[in-house]
Amino acid sequence: MPKKPRQMIGLLFILVGISIPAVSAFVYQQQSLGIDQTIRNTQLWVNNFDATRDQWAKNGSSPYLEAQDEPDHCVYGEKAGAGSRSGDQIGDFGFEDTNQTGTIVSVELRVYGHASTTKPNQCYFSVYLWDGTSWAKVMEVKGGNVYAWQEADVSSYLTTWDQINGAKIYLITEAKGGGTGEGGQACDAVLLVIDY
Repeated sequence: MPKKPRQMIGLLFILVGISIPAVSAFVYQQQSLGIDQTIRNTQLWVNNFDATRDQWAKNGSSPYLEAQDEPDHCVYGEKAGAGSRSGDQIGDFGFEDTNQTGTIVSVELRVYGHASTTKPNQCYFSVYLWDGTSWAKVMEVKGGNVYAWQEADVSSYLTTWDQINGAKIYLITEAKGGGTGEGGQACDAVLLVIDY
């Protein structure tokens, strides 16, 4: 056999010998990254109501917002009654604690509720969140007059597991113009969803 074809065959074996481990290492690295990037999820529902603010009407038993089960357990504004005036508040609602650890990727607040059934843009409610230091308005539930889930990204407020375990919310009636005294807004369930 001539010398050049033997050199070519030898070179081919060298290339194949180098390529197989390189491809295996690349595949292993990609599989490892996929495992490391697995995102877990935990849901923490409301589990207490301390009545610090108690100006809305209520159905059922405390804590009212622990499950999607309206009309059995919910809080709401009555026409010309409890919860119908701008500034009427109900809270504070706390969440289940968790012993999870790991890097928090995101925290979402989910609220199942609706604005006034007759004036959904004039009588609605806002949600305020406690982060362990201060209260912040994080959501307005308006524009819809039937129960629906709404979400707000609260990752910038709840950045640690301690803050998540200490988180609480309250609701406040927002009545504008013809919505004053209207009532009709309601909230049935609230939870935090944490990806980590």
